[in-house]
Amino acid sequence: MEKSVPSAKKKFSIRDIMTIAAMMVICFIIMMVMSSLTLPFPLVYLYGSAGIDGFICAVFFLVAANRVNKHGLLFAWAGIYMFLFPYFLAVGLIAELSMLGKDTYRNPLRTRIGWTINCVGNFVGCAVPLWWAWDSYTAMALESGFTSETLEMQMAMVTSPALMLLGAAITAVLTFLGTLFGQRLLRKHFQKAGIVG
Repeated sequence: MEKSVPSAKKKFSIRDIMTIAAMMVICFIIMMVMSSLTLPFPLVYLYGSAGIDGFICAVFFLVAANRVNKHGLLFAWAGIYMFLFPYFLAVGLIAELSMLGKDTYRNPLRTRIGWTINCVGNFVGCAVPLWWAWDSYTAMALESGFTSETLEMQMAMVTSPALMLLGAAITAVLTFLGTLFGQRLLRKHFQKAGIVG
């Protein structure tokens, strides 16, 4: 009788890579749409967009997590942000550490924790370029359609630990709620349809 290989030892198959890529593309499109919809509303854009992304994209992350169920998924997910690769490499490693153990990608509580770490990391990651290169970021942001009011609010946010903590908390709460909603959808629709086991 063939022994089953623990999920931590399994390598990604072509099917796994295709599943992850499809779910990431969907999330990337959602993030672009949400960014353009929230940009005219600076408070929502600065403090809520990462959490809104985390809420909506939780469903697609959970589909990938349940179908693939292999370590490295959150690490790969963080790698989508190539513009700040060292920072997001660290976010991916921390998120992966929260998933240590067998079949944790099918464990609702553990996926909730891992996904929340990933999304809070995304929120903080938006501030990193501002801390390093405010002048060049400002020029790029103005060309991209940011108003001076949004930039002033963004500068106030990234220079205030209390405001950064507020944004991280909003992101964590919305992301956590997204995973609850996503798990419910998985049980109610995706499992019945045979999309996840």
